Amino acid sequence: MNQRQYQVISGLAIAGMTCGIISLIPLGHISIILAVIAIVLSAVAKSDIKASNKRGSSFATVGIVCGVITLVFWFLFILAIGSVMLSVISSHA
Repeated sequence: MNQRQYQVISGLAIAGMTCGIISLIPLGHISIILAVIAIVLSAVAKSDIKASNKRGSSFATVGIVCGVITLVFWFLFILAIGSVMLSVISSHA
């Protein structure tokens, strides 16, 4: 039997990936909070996987990538809204 078949998958990695995927849905502040949670859980999972010989590193990577994509999207969105508001205010002054 292959020993790899019986390795435990990290629950933190699965939770991080789930939060990261859900954070991609535009839910306002909830998306931002879920993205931060996904990044933290996935980073902790990565170190836990290395230390305890568990599986799920790719799940943790997906959680980090989705969380970062969400944060970058919201940062650019807020920057664009701020830019538009600034141009509207300055045109009325």
